[in-house]
Amino acid sequence: MSAALSLKPSYYEALKRLTLELAGVNLGGNHEFLIETRLSALARQEGYDNLQMMIEELFGSGQTRLAVHVVSALLERDSQFNDDAESLEDILNTVLPVLHRLYKGTTLRILSYGCSSGQEPYSIAMAIEKNKDLFPGLKYEIAAVDYPSVAIDRARAGRYTHFDVQRGLPITDLIRFFDRAGEDWIIKDSLKDRIVFTDFHLLSKLDVLGEFHLVVFRKGLARYSAPAQIRVLRELTSVVRELGFLVLGRGEDVSNLNFGLDGVEGVPHILRKREMIIEEPIDPNAKVPSGRTTFEGAKRRFNRARSDLSETRPEQVSQEGKTSVA
Repeated sequence: MSAALSLKPSYYEALKRLTLELAGVNLGGNHEFLIETRLSALARQEGYDNLQMMIEELFGSGQTRLAVHVVSALLERDSQFNDDAESLEDILNTVLPVLHRLYKGTTLRILSYGCSSGQEPYSIAMAIEKNKDLFPGLKYEIAAVDYPSVAIDRARAGRYTHFDVQRGLPITDLIRFFDRAGEDWIIKDSLKDRIVFTDFHLLSKLDVLGEFHLVVFRKGLARYSAPAQIRVLRELTSVVRELGFLVLGRGEDVSNLNFGLDGVEGVPHILRKREMIIEEPIDPNAKVPSGRTTFEGAKRRFNRARSDLSETRPEQVSQEGKTSVA
């Protein structure tokens, strides 16, 4: 394997630093073969004679576009249909009943963050379509975002190999939601039209995408460095609507972090945005309660006043009475 490697060791380290700086992801060690494999394909696609020429161009000219494409190629995740099936069931059983009750008649906005080659958003759409009887009148749209890459281009096309559809996809779903195209399978337009795929830098500000009732980011958090995790979670939280949900992968529990989200009991990887409580402005001239919870103090003062009154001489009282009458 080492004989197949063509880059200088310093280039591998430079590529790892670039990936960490641009995407917040630490590739770790022993990724030289993966780097060579993915970037060699990219070099051919970009029109370079070999990988060495592309890397020298990358670090020699500092091309931003090429840097993004290189990092995107290195970050491409292997994804499959119905991956993390348990958390997908949690969306159907825990999240959608609540959202359907709150927003029936409106269009639910769902964000698939880090969608890779599209299996996740398509799996969510298929799950909703198969369970429409449980959510009458439910309308939805899915925004799917990831770095510009060959993977997201495949997602847009909705075209998958026979090997792809054999991984996690029941035959009934294949027949219902796909059309045969030679050796491949293509998602039917009726499902594809539900999803908009967008090239997006995942560490960018997400507010340009609007707000969502449901944000899905499953099995991707662990790849990020600690500072990048906080940044990603803060951005994801910012686009979740009040009382909306953020769904992570099973085993990804961030309940120890406070981003205005609360874990759902029994499913800690599902978080719900707290309702914003707007306090009315305080009138500076208004009478402010003392905070008293008993009348003991008032009783003591009243008893002292009675005692003082009983000790006053009768003639003083009489004289005071005459004065008051006069």
